[in-house]
Amino acid sequence: MNSHGHWQEGQFSERKAAEMLNNQKEYAFVLDAEGKKLDPTIVQNAWRLVRQKKATLIAKRPMTIQLKKVIDSPNDDEIRMGIDDGAKHVGLAFVQKCKTKNKVIFVSTMEHRNDVHKLIEQRRGYRQHRRYWKRYRKEKFSNRASTRRKERITPTILQKRQAVVRVVDRLSKYIRIDSIYLEDVAIDVRVLTDKKKLYSWQYQRSNRLDENLRKATILRDNCKCQLCEKRNCRLEVHHITPRRMNGANTIGNLITLCSECHSNVTGREIEFAEQLYSKIGKKKNNVSLQYASHVMVGKTWLREELSKRVPVFLTTGGDTANKRIDWNLEKSHEIDAVCITNLEPESVGVKPWNVKPLRHQRKTMKVKEILGFRHRDIVCYTFKNGEYHEGYVTALYPSEGKQKEGLNFLSPTKHCKRVNPKKCQRLDRPDKFLWLA
Repeated sequence: MNSHGHWQEGQFSERKAAEMLNNQKEYAFVLDAEGKKLDPTIVQNAWRLVRQKKATLIAKRPMTIQLKKVIDSPNDDEIRMGIDDGAKHVGLAFVQKCKTKNKVIFVSTMEHRNDVHKLIEQRRGYRQHRRYWKRYRKEKFSNRASTRRKERITPTILQKRQAVVRVVDRLSKYIRIDSIYLEDVAIDVRVLTDKKKLYSWQYQRSNRLDENLRKATILRDNCKCQLCEKRNCRLEVHHITPRRMNGANTIGNLITLCSECHSNVTGREIEFAEQLYSKIGKKKNNVSLQYASHVMVGKTWLREELSKRVPVFLTTGGDTANKRIDWNLEKSHEIDAVCITNLEPESVGVKPWNVKPLRHQRKTMKVKEILGFRHRDIVCYTFKNGEYHEGYVTALYPSEGKQKEGLNFLSPTKHCKRVNPKKCQRLDRPDKFLWLA
């Protein structure tokens, strides 16, 4: 890449040869002059139409063009969308049902945000501190309608479900979606906690003795401290593996202690871990059910929201695994999404995309722009050893003294720090989603 940010002939040919070696196709979404959604076409064909001024470029990532003429009789082949819902990542795929061979049009993996809980806790701390100093204010009770609503979904899980819906709405602007196939996730929580497959009658015996987890732990421990065996004192429930160390909030990770023993153990949890686990008569059972709950909770809400747009069909994880084995495909989120559509493709050699939802930008940023680059701009850079990386800008550094200006950008494989912005090329400026190749 030269100093102006343009590709040199040798560098472009090397990248093109690498893409041809991987045998990855890339499709562009097509609209006609009236905004009617047509069948996608190869990216090279789309660029040819743009150069011939027969179409205009609507979006770069993913590429979308609009023809300058109206298509009276478009192709009506069915296009199915498969969604592999997960706690951290979601696989998305479009498969077109053709007369001869089915064709994979689009595959992507969406990365969920996992910072919402931390941000909510921080906001709560600010709110509590603000209200603490307002002593004139009358005490308020639980007057929030959202907390009293039945079948309420926590904000941490709800934002993940809403992100999937927003991605579907964004893609539906450019491509026709005839139906959505969604995997009905069913996780056996008792197998995760008990480490074994249970009989049918064992599921009727709950591993929680009471509806309240604290009360259940005290009842299990016979209302006495498990270290000094005191009764008739203040009892406290202690996390053997603390929550700050990703300890599970389950009865297998809780023990009853008195106030004195609890103060002695606090801060020395690793030292007392084995002793406390032996007291409750179980092996270390620190299985976190956080991600399992993030998948199970809210799936009905997601299905109902998607069914308002297009017909939704459900499938199971076992069917997805069997199709993947029968079709001789590798395990990944986007490949599972292809298998969920129940259409066996000729090939899955399609360019994968990484989608990442964005939060609102802060207005208090000191440096907003450097040499035309802004935060979250998608840029590309080639190092001296020939490594090529694409990512979004995470930090901007102005020139200070002897240090020249620079920027940081994060790619799916590397965090590139303090690179020269004069040798970078801006590929796109996203708004609500990052589309990384």
